[in-house]
Amino acid sequence: MKETLKRIVLVIFVLLLLTAISGFFYMQKHPLEKAFNKKMYLTHPKE
Repeated sequence: MKETLKRIVLVIFVLLLLTAISGFFYMQKHPLEKAFNKKMYLTHPKE
């Protein structure tokens, strides 16, 4: 049971990491700051 739980957590972490990296590169390639600022502010109010 613990092995499967570790595997699931690892997969979720890797997926989140990949989406974060791809999103970061996408924002650098397409700097549509006016369109994305509202979404980024709603999801991450600290930044």
